[in-house]
Amino acid sequence: MLQPEVARDVMRTTEVDISRNIAEKAKHFYNEGDENRWGRESLPEFKEQIDEWLQLLSVQRSGVVAELGCGRGAFRYLAGRYCYIGLDISFGALSRYVAPSNAIQADIESLPVASRSVDFVLSVSTLEHVPHPERVLVEIHRILKPGGVAFLAPAWFCRPWAAKGLPVKSYGELSLADKVWKLLIPLRNNLLWRSAFVIPRRLFREIQFRWSSGPWRFRYTRLSPNLTEYIYTDCDAFSSLALRASSARPASPLVLVPAAEVLAQGGDLLGLRVEPGARLARQQALLLEGQLAQQHARPQ
Repeated sequence: MLQPEVARDVMRTTEVDISRNIAEKAKHFYNEGDENRWGRESLPEFKEQIDEWLQLLSVQRSGVVAELGCGRGAFRYLAGRYCYIGLDISFGALSRYVAPSNAIQADIESLPVASRSVDFVLSVSTLEHVPHPERVLVEIHRILKPGGVAFLAPAWFCRPWAAKGLPVKSYGELSLADKVWKLLIPLRNNLLWRSAFVIPRRLFREIQFRWSSGPWRFRYTRLSPNLTEYIYTDCDAFSSLALRASSARPASPLVLVPAAEVLAQGGDLLGLRVEPGARLARQQALLLEGQLAQQHARPQ
């Protein structure tokens, strides 16, 4: 449970920045009563992985664990083990699912958390729902203690047709252009199409990643989110994030490494480790991967 004295040390009191029009719309959208907008209440596919990371990193009970976009509180159980902070833009979600002493309403692009104060950051299915995910990464870099780790598991490759709910709407409801888009969805999802156009690009980036020695760029494509109604999964996504991809700011001090890959099904998670005053060396990332692999290789 987050103690008041710890909270005062960890958090700097600031108001949520909602001056931008899009941020105002997002805040209104996520504060509606529709709980589908707040994500899932249970995420068992990530629980074991997060617990293993916290154990591997030897995070103490006094250690600060911050969840960005906590939604319906799938990981609120961590409040019984650590100084857990659940941050979300939705006051409705926080008031229903997270204890007041652990909840902070915040825009995660500008976190009301002190620099170098957090031991472990986790974020699941959130990064794609903010207008500028690169700003969130900069904030993560700022709040993590030297040697701290961020466990990031966004939804990768959100579809541009989700905002209009094309997969669930009938053709009679759609314009001519949207009817064509809907007609092409099975083709765009077809394995042969993906093999011809999508997989080669990902394979090329994978080869680049494996052979590169420096930081890897975080790539994403901007989408037009539906902030009027929740009609389909990820219809409110602001961006389509590319796996192992940094932003338009190549000089960003953040380094993304697939350190969580050992624990992931399909290798679709990222581990972000921050070293004091420098980027994470590739050898250190591989060492962390090796520790995880050895742990899983031990007989139970």
